[in-house]
Amino acid sequence: MNPKFREIFEKIENDIRNGVYDKTRKLHSEEEYVAMYDVSRVTVRHAIDQLIRRGYCYPVQGKGVYLRRNSMIGAINLENVRGLSTDIAPIKVTSKVILFQSIVADSNLAERMGVKVGAPLLYFERVRYADGLPLSIEKIHVDAVRIPVIPEALRNSFFDYIQNEIGIQINFIDYVIQAVKLDAHEAEILGLSAGDPGLSFDSLNMDRKGAIVLLAKEIYHYQRMRALKMASYL
Repeated sequence: MNPKFREIFEKIENDIRNGVYDKTRKLHSEEEYVAMYDVSRVTVRHAIDQLIRRGYCYPVQGKGVYLRRNSMIGAINLENVRGLSTDIAPIKVTSKVILFQSIVADSNLAERMGVKVGAPLLYFERVRYADGLPLSIEKIHVDAVRIPVIPEALRNSFFDYIQNEIGIQINFIDYVIQAVKLDAHEAEILGLSAGDPGLSFDSLNMDRKGAIVLLAKEIYHYQRMRALKMASYL
């Protein structure tokens, strides 16, 4: 269950992304949020602090909290931990599973995922489409015991499936991002040519205790991928 401040944070974040504050470029006051959501001032303050730390807005002493001027539509926010479907909304994200298999962990995978050699894993690949156009190829390993997966669960948000169906919250993601050259298979899927550039995201996805939930590699279409990283001097 999410703490109350997280619920308020997500509501305000969704409003920001949906353009509720586009006209004023300013958040409501703490008092207004207290009345709006029937929560304490401390809860509201914590939620707004998270929005500031994520880079959505900035405080001006004596005047309020203002939105930063950045274009988020269609951009993957590297500060978020909720998956592609949430990141690039309202763009519609769909998926097609192209590989799904049971494997066992070799020494390399065992070390990277924190499991024993020979542990049962599930490996799958799927293509993610943004408004019907191929955006990325995902290659994901999960612990088959901790996260039982059926192919049907991969047609929509895998993050939502892990959280809502399995009951595991992903709290931390470590990314390594690099430019790569697409091989013939990757290029065909993304509608490009072999040797064209792609943007590769290698990530470790962890729960609140630091245990690895999944190991992922995502390869993005270089012309359709946008990333957003907002920073603040605090």
